[in-house]
Amino acid sequence: MNEPASTTIGIVSDTHFWMRSRPVVTASGAVQLQPWSERILDTLLTELEATQVDLALHLGDLTCGGGSYAMPSDVFTFTMRHLYRRLHELSAPIVALPGNHDVHPGNGDLSEFHTLWRYEPGLGKLIDLPEARLILLNTMGHTPAQIAAAVDGDPVFGWVNPAELERLDCALATAEGRPVLLFTHQLLHPWAGERPWRDYFGVANAAEVLQVIQRRGGVRAIFQGHAHRLDVQVRTLGDHQACVFAVVPAIIDYPVAWVRLELTATQARWALQRLPLEELAALSEHSGDGQSWRQGEPAWWNYQFPLC
Repeated sequence: MNEPASTTIGIVSDTHFWMRSRPVVTASGAVQLQPWSERILDTLLTELEATQVDLALHLGDLTCGGGSYAMPSDVFTFTMRHLYRRLHELSAPIVALPGNHDVHPGNGDLSEFHTLWRYEPGLGKLIDLPEARLILLNTMGHTPAQIAAAVDGDPVFGWVNPAELERLDCALATAEGRPVLLFTHQLLHPWAGERPWRDYFGVANAAEVLQVIQRRGGVRAIFQGHAHRLDVQVRTLGDHQACVFAVVPAIIDYPVAWVRLELTATQARWALQRLPLEELAALSEHSGDGQSWRQGEPAWWNYQFPLC
């Protein structure tokens, strides 16, 4: 019997690439793995190639611009260009969303990202596959006032501007019954786990985004980055269809993993893919007050949901 046709997507988030001599340690004592950025990237590219993904998606925070990282300006520019070149070594196409740490240090400027990845400021992308429509929603459409008010030009929280809301509405309206998968950097809904929620993890005008989704319907799943954890919950949206809200873990800390998503005409299946870098994963896992919570529940490591 022939296997049903399928498309395989590699979903990566929060690489925070930076070849520096020491790890970044967060306020809670969690260790990120920046000194091993090149090794991690080499391994990631090898694994994506071996898995034969048809498409790779990066959900943002490619590097360490903006915010508290204090990355030097020239290092930021070099790193963004270097990472762009390396990611395009993949034989499969790759598309990235901007994250809040992809802004130029100190001023919140995303022009380097926009130029490399061919984005109109504040707008996302649309990809039609045989099995589903993919909408990459740009949550970095902040106003100049929001950027000016943020420390180091990094608002952290997401913002979807009016033009992007209109693009989302149009993309849903013209889906013609195809299932839709949505991809974002910041979160459209708080995670389900026990760790305390902070508003800066979310999209500040998420209610407006969800209102568009509820009105148009058709969205089967929303994949989000930013929170450095695996989380899955199912909620019923306005069309009375279940929608999966998934948060994809970061590559830069535990569990040092990406998500392999396989789509068929009727089903979506994903599997958590831990990079074979056990000693680095353990270094992150046992830092601070312990980071094992970032891997989520075992039931989430292999998961499936209907597309029709």
